[in-house]
Amino acid sequence: MQGLWTIEFGSSVDVYGSGVVVLREGKLQGGDASYYYVGSYDELGPAATFPAKFKARIAVKPFQPDAISVFKTYGEDFTLDLDGTFNDENNAFAIGRPEEIPGVDVRIRMTRKAEAA
Repeated sequence: MQGLWTIEFGSSVDVYGSGVVVLREGKLQGGDASYYYVGSYDELGPAATFPAKFKARIAVKPFQPDAISVFKTYGEDFTLDLDGTFNDENNAFAIGRPEEIPGVDVRIRMTRKAEAA
């Protein structure tokens, strides 16, 4: 499922946003208007079999000093653990939970826009 993906997300505390991620060879990189993301992902199961489960672990870090996160934190790093499903080769959905902020989650819709470079 390598490629350039757009993401749309909303949290359980009613904050919404969007961004982009690149998935390539088990690595994930991306960002939005205030945060950048670096992490890894694992596809769980045979390639090109849908729906296909995946897991990801992502370090989310602000690059704007007073950036507000989707969890209503300000300028703080956090680690996001995702459980998701590739519905087909161009669409995925995931639920994420921040390690440092218990009791909240984020739901993410992903759409692949281009092949991996």
